[in-house]
Amino acid sequence: MDINRIIEREKQFIESICNTYQYDNNLRHILLLLIPTFILKYGIEKEQLIKNTFQSTRIIPSNEESKMIRAYYVSTPYKDGEEIKTSKRMVIQNYHKNSLVELIDNLTHEFNHAINSYINEIKIGKKYLYLRTGLTYRIYDKDNLSFLKKSSSYMLEEIINTKQTEDIINRMKNMKLEDSTLQNMIDALNSETNSNYNSNSYYLQSAICKQIMENRTFISTLEKLRINGDIYEIEKWFDDIVGEEKQYKRFLSLLNDIYELEIEYTKTRFFKTRILNKIKGKGREITNIIHKFNENVIFK
Repeated sequence: MDINRIIEREKQFIESICNTYQYDNNLRHILLLLIPTFILKYGIEKEQLIKNTFQSTRIIPSNEESKMIRAYYVSTPYKDGEEIKTSKRMVIQNYHKNSLVELIDNLTHEFNHAINSYINEIKIGKKYLYLRTGLTYRIYDKDNLSFLKKSSSYMLEEIINTKQTEDIINRMKNMKLEDSTLQNMIDALNSETNSNYNSNSYYLQSAICKQIMENRTFISTLEKLRINGDIYEIEKWFDDIVGEEKQYKRFLSLLNDIYELEIEYTKTRFFKTRILNKIKGKGREITNIIHKFNENVIFK
């Protein structure tokens, strides 16, 4: 479907949510680019899913500054009588100092989490409530809804989400639009980025996982399961291909260890080499697991 036709098709809907949430003109124009690009990425069959996500997730511009977190998406559980529902929001930190590229990257990244969390979001166990964010869960006490922890797949979720963010923004960069205001934004985006857009989110982890992210079997399978909320069989599927039990859990654990070590490295003045060597060692372990997976996949 032509992108200009999609933009015209979605204009009324975008205007409606912008009025509902009282978004400023910057957000209005970015959503006119972003929502149609999401539809182009995921296909017209996912149009209603994408619209439902934007309709139920409020963007909150904030002037609070953070060196570590530029934006975040959160879905919070609450009880409506006997039923558990969620309230969704997407917060942009340091909003008025963000460049166009930063705003587009932040909105794309966080709404991609949200879109890939919408279906089968809530899972209720005997003791715990699980809220899905893509490949991972935030775990709550079922009775008082207090947050307890997040599951170990959170870093893999960020890596896949970053890859998809880059794909979506690169689609946007190549658009030729009839609306002059929107085309000017595309031109500005292209002038401020390289020909192939690379996000700086989770750069180290993404670099370590580059080979498996280029494996079409791995990425297409996880993307399909993730958007449809069917993530329960991923561990067995991964271990079966590698040919060894608990390799998926080990893969996730190593990614999380590297993320924690990276934070430790930035905060440490001394003994940085020791931390760097730990990162390299865990990176080699991940590479070995990826190599086994790639070796055993017929269609790459």
